[in-house]
Amino acid sequence: MLSMVEVKIIKSDGFFNEVLISSDKKIHFDTAYAEGDFNCFGEGSIVSETTDDLKFKIANLIPGKYHFKIAIDQYKILREAENRSGSYSFSIWLEKPYHNPDYAQFCAIIDKKLMDVRIAVPKHSISVSIFTKDTLKPVYSRRASFDTFDAVEYVFDGMSDYYFEVDNSRLPKEGYFSPKVHIEHEGGSKIIYHIFPDRFFRVGPHLPTLSRWGDKPTFSSFFGGNLRGITEKIGYIKALNVDTIYLNPVYKSKSNHRYDVDDYFSIDGLLGGEQDFIELVNEAHENGIKIVADMVFNHTSTDFPYFLDALKNGKNSKYWNWYIFHGEGAAVFDGRAKGKTKPLYETFMGVGRMPKLNHKNAEVRKFCIDVMKYYKNKFGVDGFRYDVAHSIYPEFFLEAVKEFGNEMLHIGEAWCLPSMFMLSGYWNSFTNYYLRNAIIKFVREEINITEFYNMIQNMIISYGPLIQQNVMNILDSHDTERILRAFKGNKKKVKLAYSILFMFDGFATIYYGDEVGLDGGRDPDDRRCFPWDNMDEDMLQFLKKLGEIRRMYHTGSAGIITVEETQECKYITRLSGESIIKVAIAKKPVTLEGEIILSSCGEKTIYEGDFALSIAKYA
Repeated sequence: MLSMVEVKIIKSDGFFNEVLISSDKKIHFDTAYAEGDFNCFGEGSIVSETTDDLKFKIANLIPGKYHFKIAIDQYKILREAENRSGSYSFSIWLEKPYHNPDYAQFCAIIDKKLMDVRIAVPKHSISVSIFTKDTLKPVYSRRASFDTFDAVEYVFDGMSDYYFEVDNSRLPKEGYFSPKVHIEHEGGSKIIYHIFPDRFFRVGPHLPTLSRWGDKPTFSSFFGGNLRGITEKIGYIKALNVDTIYLNPVYKSKSNHRYDVDDYFSIDGLLGGEQDFIELVNEAHENGIKIVADMVFNHTSTDFPYFLDALKNGKNSKYWNWYIFHGEGAAVFDGRAKGKTKPLYETFMGVGRMPKLNHKNAEVRKFCIDVMKYYKNKFGVDGFRYDVAHSIYPEFFLEAVKEFGNEMLHIGEAWCLPSMFMLSGYWNSFTNYYLRNAIIKFVREEINITEFYNMIQNMIISYGPLIQQNVMNILDSHDTERILRAFKGNKKKVKLAYSILFMFDGFATIYYGDEVGLDGGRDPDDRRCFPWDNMDEDMLQFLKKLGEIRRMYHTGSAGIITVEETQECKYITRLSGESIIKVAIAKKPVTLEGEIILSSCGEKTIYEGDFALSIAKYA
C-alpha cells in the first residue's frame, strides 16, 4: 500500500477552519515540521507532537489554496513514490454564505460614524444585497474575488442592524445582525523609524578597524554607527513625526547585523555600553518616541556559551536539549546545509553558524522571557520584534504575551499573511510584507486597481481591521532591496508608494534613509550608511509632510480603504469619521500648467503617471 499525505478539516464554523495534516508513512524522526503558506514556510512553528507518526494540527485557516511540505529533521523533505517533489497542496472552499459580526473583518463601526460590513460568499453566488433596519444606503460597495470564495464590502454613513440576501436566500433567516466591534481613532502619528544601528550615525572618533563611512557595504564590513549617534539624531527623527523607533539587534555579536548572538545580556561594545542604551531610551521617551527592540530567539551563534557547552559535553550537558541535535558528536558546521552535507543540529535556514533553539524546552522559553524582562526593566524598551517568528514553537509567544500583556507591541516577522498566528493571539503585530508587495505591484502597474483591492481585502478578511491597528506596514527593510531600487530610481513612484502606505491603519514604517533618497540593492547593499552629507531635501520634505498629515488626521487608525477608477484616473481613498483622503493617479496625458505632487484640498487633474493627494473634512 502506498503511503500518502492526507488533509482533513476537523473543525469549522463555516469560515475559520482547523485542519489536520497526517501521513501513514512510518519513519523515525526527531522532529517533523509542516511548512506552508499558512506559516510562511516556517521551520518549527507547526510541529508533529510525536516521533512515531506524522500529525499536524493547524488552526484558524480561512478558505483559500494552500501549499506545503513536510520537513523531517529539518533538512530532509518527505517524498513519496507518487510525489517525488515533496510539494503538497489543498483547498478550502467556502460552501455557503458566511457572516459573523463578532469578528471585525465582517462588521466594524469606525469612529462612531461609519459602518464597514463584509459578507463572504461562494464563488458561484450571483446576486448579493444588504438591507438595513434603518433603510440606510451604502456609500460604497465592491465585490472582491479570491481563490476559493468572494467577499462583498459595504460602507455606510451611520449604524444600523442589517440582513443579507444572497441569490434570494435571506441571512439570517429571521431577524437582523447587529454591529458589535468598535474601532476608534488613536493618538500619535503611528510612524515607525527602522534603524540598522551600524549604518545610521556615529558619535566618537573613527576607529582604524572601521570601513570609511559611505563606502559600499559588504557582509563583513563595520562602519561604527552607535547608540550615542542615534541619541544625537533624535531631534531629526522626531521632525519626521515618528513616534516609534525599531532597532535591529544591539547584542554582543561578531557580525555587523548581530543576528548571531554571543551574549544576550551585553550591549555590543562597538555600539556603546549599557548607559548609552539607557540614555537613548530616555531621550526617545522625553521626545514622545517609543523603542522596539529586536528579539533574536529562533537561534543563537555557535559561540553562545550554552551551545559550546552542549558541543563539549554532549548529552551530559545541561544545555543539550536547549538545541535540536540529530545524533552525537556534533561539531560547529561552517557553511550552509546542502544536499547530504549538513550539520548534526538544526539551524536558521541551514546556516551552520546559527544553531536553532528548542522552544519546546520550557527552560529555553523561560530564558527568552528573562531576556525580555531585562530589556524592559533595565532599559525601558516599549515593544519587541521577534526575528524569524514564523519558525518558533508558538507556545513561547503565548507565554510572552501573558507576561508582558498586549499593551506592548509583539511584532512577529512574517513574510506571508499570518492569520494562524494573529488569530491565535501569538502576536499582536507583524511585519507586513504582504502589503509591501501589493503596493509595489500596483505602483509598477503589474496589477490593476481591482487586483490591488482584492489583495487588500484578502489582507483585511484574513485577520480583521481590529488587528490591523497594530500591524507594522513596510515598503522595505534590512532584508529587501530599497524602495528606490524597487522603482529603478524613480523618486516620484517612491513618493506615491509612501503616500499609499501612510493611508493604512497600523504603523507606517520608514526604513532609515528612504526619506533622503538612499538607494540600495539586496543584502548587504540595502544596509548602506546614512548619507548625512548628501540628503535629497525634496524627498525629506515630502516625507515630513506625509508625517504631518498622518499625525493631524490620525491616518494610523480607524480608516477604510476604498478604490475606484475613471477613464482619466485611478483613486485610492481613505474614509474615516473625520476626513476623506484621496490619492488620484493619472492614467493618460492631459494639459495642465505645472506638476502637482501635493494639494491641500480638493481634486485636481494631473499629468500621466503623476498623482495628487487631496484632503477634505468628512461631512
